[in-house]
Amino acid sequence: MTNPLKKLATTVHRRLLPANSDIGVLPYLWLVYLGSFFVHFVFYQPPLWHIWLSVIGTLLFLACYFRAYWTCGAHTLVYIGAICVIGSVLTLVNPGAGVFFVYASAFAAHVGQPKQSLATIGVILVYIILLAWLRDLSAYFYAPALIFSIMIGGANVFQREIAKKNTQLKLSQEEVKRLATTAERERIARDLHDLIGHTFSMLTMKAQLAQKLFDHDTVKARQEIAELEQISRRALSEVREAVTGYRQKDLATELANAKTLLNSVEVEFHYHIPGTPLPANIDSALGFIVREAVTNLVKHANANRCCITLTEAAGILRLSIADNGSSEASPEGNGLKGMRERVAQLGGELSLDHTQGFSITVTVPR
Repeated sequence: MTNPLKKLATTVHRRLLPANSDIGVLPYLWLVYLGSFFVHFVFYQPPLWHIWLSVIGTLLFLACYFRAYWTCGAHTLVYIGAICVIGSVLTLVNPGAGVFFVYASAFAAHVGQPKQSLATIGVILVYIILLAWLRDLSAYFYAPALIFSIMIGGANVFQREIAKKNTQLKLSQEEVKRLATTAERERIARDLHDLIGHTFSMLTMKAQLAQKLFDHDTVKARQEIAELEQISRRALSEVREAVTGYRQKDLATELANAKTLLNSVEVEFHYHIPGTPLPANIDSALGFIVREAVTNLVKHANANRCCITLTEAAGILRLSIADNGSSEASPEGNGLKGMRERVAQLGGELSLDHTQGFSITVTVPR
């Protein structure tokens, strides 16, 4: 497509559909079903006024159809009613006009809550039945209109409710991650304050004392400076141990953290690990893998169930992390690369399975 045509198509698209819409080209694809209205004219030779009425009615329908995407709540009822009126008029010349009532039912999902949307579909169904009875219309009109109005209208209501729930879940997950990050920062700040606050106070006092003694008692001043060095080295060692502790957490700790996080986002969580203690390096590595896997699950998987198991056979440890979320393969990020590096350092293997949901399997020698 050349640039002028592409620019024109973009301009038309923006005029027809709201800019914040995430439905893409689906509204255009749904119009394919409008072809069922014109099938009648292929097999019958209608009068000219039938054709003109059908063309005018179709153009009015398209205006209401695209405008309905800009509305929600009670305002959508105006366009649903207008589409039903157009369909009622066009049944005078074409029994295939039942397709317009299907479009009206499809927009019922925009009315509001599921009960309101389903009630709107119910009203449309009753109207179809009354119209068919009053005008003695054939089953070619009312049968497809009733069946597809129920199917497509109900499916749209269900899909819209699922999309709303998914949006709420994502917002909740983001809030949980934000709160977890804030809580972790506060904990680290508190731990560091408790750990080195007293030490730095002591260093300050020793430095001030050494400065006062330097001109009067150099021997005592040297002793204070030596103690300063010892305290500084001890403080440095304590800080390093604390940082190592933040970076390396054992498997049991990470499983407990995972349970708290997954429960907060309504993900069913089960795990099983043997009671036998693990070597420190393996314990830390498996804890890291669990943390990364659970983080990826919350961010990307859209799962509602997760299971983690650790088994041992013939000196080989096997860690399995499985969920029922998205099974589509995606490029490996830094998290998975970090897992592979940890497993490789232990002489083990890591494999991924996208068959049913998503699972990570790690095997390492004990």
